[in-house]
Amino acid sequence: MCASCKGECLGAETHMLILNSAQIRAAAPMSHVIDRLRQEFCADHLVPTRQTVPMPGGGGERLCLVMPAFGPAGDGIVKLSTVFPDNPGQGIPTIQGIVIVFSASGTPIAALDGAAITHLRTAATSALASTYLSRPDSSNLLIVGTGGLAPNLAAAHCAVRPVRAVTIWGRRPTAAMETAAVVRSLIDATIEVSAVDSLGKAIAHADIISCATSSTEPLLFGRGLRAGTFVDLVGSFSASAREVDDDAIVRSRVFVDTLDGAMVEAGDLVDPIRRGVIDRQHVLGELADLIRGRIPGRSHEDDITLFKSVGTAIEDLALAKLVVETATRKPPN
Repeated sequence: MCASCKGECLGAETHMLILNSAQIRAAAPMSHVIDRLRQEFCADHLVPTRQTVPMPGGGGERLCLVMPAFGPAGDGIVKLSTVFPDNPGQGIPTIQGIVIVFSASGTPIAALDGAAITHLRTAATSALASTYLSRPDSSNLLIVGTGGLAPNLAAAHCAVRPVRAVTIWGRRPTAAMETAAVVRSLIDATIEVSAVDSLGKAIAHADIISCATSSTEPLLFGRGLRAGTFVDLVGSFSASAREVDDDAIVRSRVFVDTLDGAMVEAGDLVDPIRRGVIDRQHVLGELADLIRGRIPGRSHEDDITLFKSVGTAIEDLALAKLVVETATRKPPN
């Protein structure tokens, strides 16, 4: 870490800050990340369309994602991520990458672990949406999926709501139990954490459902959602992928992270719109609308609300700025 720069790395441009996952997490408590996202989603940024590049091997499922975002002064980030679904079978994470941070003069000043940035910012964005879309008394959290994002989502949601019980479901019971153990290490010890076999029963008891899978077919069905539930969908970023069925979309007040991204990449919305199940107006707004108070997240305690996130480089920029500022801050005398 840049111990010699005395907090002047952002301006002096003489040091390259390199931070691994542990250092990023130490510099970015979840509550701070959520607060920074609330600010940055309402700021003026240049966020070009994410570029998705198919990679050789893997039957066409391997991808490289290029995600830039820049502030009005020219400072910003570019994130390069690889998504290789076949990696877990070799003991390698599905998502890997790097975030390069640039100063206002275009100079690279930091290189950050991309997977840590992605997991933290995605989970924090869901938690930020939850502050507008879930009931304030939500106490039962269901996590659907057992990938690297799952424990982060659990910790993030527990940070903003009085969660008393976290339930984990995955296609492989062993993976669900392993994820539950990781979740226990990240949250308050008084919160009950368990892995379950029946997804339907878990849905029926959940106040918040956070789904992070690579499923191409619906796992959550609208008929099983009880009144007042908040559904958080973050797993897919492809127009051909679905985590919920049409009924869940029709029954919900729907919001997205950004309209530009979701209306192209969110299969849970693009597919039913294409088939005429819903129209574009069924998507009430994006996260910035909620933050600015333009549109109420909930109109009644029985509303079923749904947040679909496909990811945006605004989130990477927000977290990268927070991490670099914290890591280069001059310690008090």
